[in-house]
Amino acid sequence: MIGNFLSFASRGDRVGLNDMLRKGMSPDVQDYDNRTALHLAASEGHASIVELLLAYNANVNLQDRWQRTPLADAKVYEHRDICRILEVNGGRELIEDQAMGQFGVAEKVKWRGTWVVKTVISRHIYHPEKMVLTAKDNTLLRELRHPNILQFLGSIVQGEDMILITEYLPKGNMNDILAKKVRLDPATCLRYALDIARLIEQCTSKDIRQRPSFGSVIEILEEVILLVKKAGCSVC
Repeated sequence: MIGNFLSFASRGDRVGLNDMLRKGMSPDVQDYDNRTALHLAASEGHASIVELLLAYNANVNLQDRWQRTPLADAKVYEHRDICRILEVNGGRELIEDQAMGQFGVAEKVKWRGTWVVKTVISRHIYHPEKMVLTAKDNTLLRELRHPNILQFLGSIVQGEDMILITEYLPKGNMNDILAKKVRLDPATCLRYALDIARLIEQCTSKDIRQRPSFGSVIEILEEVILLVKKAGCSVC
């Protein structure tokens, strides 16, 4: 039901959306990313859908998991008519800036018709000479193909910032997955446990020659994390 409702909003199907609203569907239902029908309509430029949702008292300032409001989405995609509608109805573009972590600020965006992750890395995080990826770096990173490697799609330098474009993993990030406390099936649980046990055994080996390098440790951990993310499950 919720999926159909959000799909109507995204496609601009006013008849289907209105029918579900008349039957009692809340205009503020959210998907996995906490995006509402108003977020989707504002992003896609469906002004009539935005007006319909507001007529049913949709919350104009609900935030998605990236702390963005429908007005923020409308501004990103330059739907000025929708911006005006939302502002008249109390819409705000939010609220607090996102804290920038070690690897910058990431958000989900559309690129060439596909959802990807855009990560903006400000100059103060790394030294200026390390900010720009060369053409060779970009080519090598784009050629990496493996089920357990996050796909790199490109980089752009924009003013003082470097922007990385990477694959979007629709099952969410580790924080969200762990918060759900989803139990793994026995086979998957055993596989992850064996990977982690192997890493611990190697790290604590009395024979220093058998201990993995720091790089190997990171690779094993990243493999486990990416498998979990792509499966959409929590660790047990």
